[in-house]
Amino acid sequence: MCYCKTHVFIRYIYLQVRILPGSPDWNIDRAFTSTFYFPRKATKPNKTIPVYRNPIYLAREYKRMIDNGQVKNQADLARKLSISRVRITQILRLLKLDSLIIQELERFDDPLKSRIIGERMLRPYVNKSFREQKELLSILKTFLID
Repeated sequence: MCYCKTHVFIRYIYLQVRILPGSPDWNIDRAFTSTFYFPRKATKPNKTIPVYRNPIYLAREYKRMIDNGQVKNQADLARKLSISRVRITQILRLLKLDSLIIQELERFDDPLKSRIIGERMLRPYVNKSFREQKELLSILKTFLID
């Protein structure tokens, strides 16, 4: 047995194997040499810090990639980013929000410190009138005050 600072090694284990009587080698002992590795302490993988992207910045980035010709279309962008085409469409539809709301959303930095706003929170307001979108504007202003 060998001790290190972080690991323990065990070598040379003697194992006696008996073969059933009647076999020509039934009374011969056999010795095996094995090495076992036992870590003293299980190491935990490093925790990754989540990055929360501002959905408006993300939508503008996707739109810019399509307009500049970096990708052909939304399907090509989805393949490049390994996400679904539907998800790309959902994020790009956020640009249909009223410009006043988009300006308020841009006041949050990118990346966000926490998941204050997300695409799923904004999605129901995309097809609503400006009067209904004002409700979202009042919600956003409470976040900006805090």
